[in-house]
Amino acid sequence: MNRGALYYMMFPLIAVACLFQATAAARIKIYGVKPDLVLLLVVVGTLVYGARAGLLWAFFGGLGLDIFSGGPMGSSSLALMAAVLVAGLGHRILSRFNVFVPLVTMIASTLVYAGAYIAILAVLQYLDVAQHQMPVWPTIQTVVVPAVVYNTTLMVILIPFLNRIPESQDL
Repeated sequence: MNRGALYYMMFPLIAVACLFQATAAARIKIYGVKPDLVLLLVVVGTLVYGARAGLLWAFFGGLGLDIFSGGPMGSSSLALMAAVLVAGLGHRILSRFNVFVPLVTMIASTLVYAGAYIAILAVLQYLDVAQHQMPVWPTIQTVVVPAVVYNTTLMVILIPFLNRIPESQDL
């Protein structure tokens, strides 16, 4: 089983992305939105190696995001794992070498990630566990929509590199 260097480098890459996203990514905000680097890495890894590996990376990356950002523990993991289930469709069923597959996968994964995360926060707010009030509709308008555009733009930049990685032979 030749998994390639990316497979083994995902944990350190995700750890660095978690730390960067929680600290320095605020410096590269566009329209008040910072990139979801962990989501981007997990989606790329899932497109290359499948949903099984992607779920592991999503769990690890979500815990890292929650530790560094101070969010509710496990909420980012659940949201990232939901996004991986969508991104996993692009591994075997669809060819990631088609230009539209990574783009549509990134759009759908960002929407699922944001939707799941907002739903988790809304439930915590409903149960009076949340520390802050979060208006759902303005959050979707001001955070989710620009995040979809930002993440998809980053995926456009990554497509040439993604297509250079050979297909994994694992089933």
